[in-house]
Amino acid sequence: MTGRSLLCASLALAEPAIARTQVVQNVQGDVAHFGEGFTAISERRVDFRLLRPANVVLFWVTPDGGIELFFPVRSRDKTFRRAGGNAISVSDIPSPIQAPVIKGAPVSGRAGQFAPTGSLLTGAPARDDSSDVSGYWVLLTSDAPITALDVQIKLKVMSREGGGLAVIDRLASVLVPQGTLWAQYVAGVVLR
Repeated sequence: MTGRSLLCASLALAEPAIARTQVVQNVQGDVAHFGEGFTAISERRVDFRLLRPANVVLFWVTPDGGIELFFPVRSRDKTFRRAGGNAISVSDIPSPIQAPVIKGAPVSGRAGQFAPTGSLLTGAPARDDSSDVSGYWVLLTSDAPITALDVQIKLKVMSREGGGLAVIDRLASVLVPQGTLWAQYVAGVVLR
């Protein structure tokens, strides 16, 4: 099972638990300019709120430093988002989501069709890349437009050393042009 499939399957199991709680997140940059960031995370989408229009990029970063670009993916994707509530669908991303295999759980043909014994929680990531953290949603907002190709080219040369939090700390400096206003929102995801 790929990391993306596992993430989506895990989120599918816990969507109701996340929808009822506030998303705790770490923030960097000019947050007062861009707004509150994440408002909800589910198996199908990531919701966020902006105080003013901005260009956005959404990543999934694993504790070992692996990074997956969820938005923009295609060159036709427009990164510019309006002020107010916004959402990025993560279910439109072409990836085969397989039903999770959990020992002792009822068998189901579709992901999320049974209640797991644990729950998925979002919270501010610890600064030690704890083994409890399954990964991090990272929303990068900026006044500067950016394309999927720009992101992919810049990520190719970025170091993955130091684990997930080190990669997250480098994202803005690699992707945002100098002198541009930006903010970065990070929500850790823990499967318990």
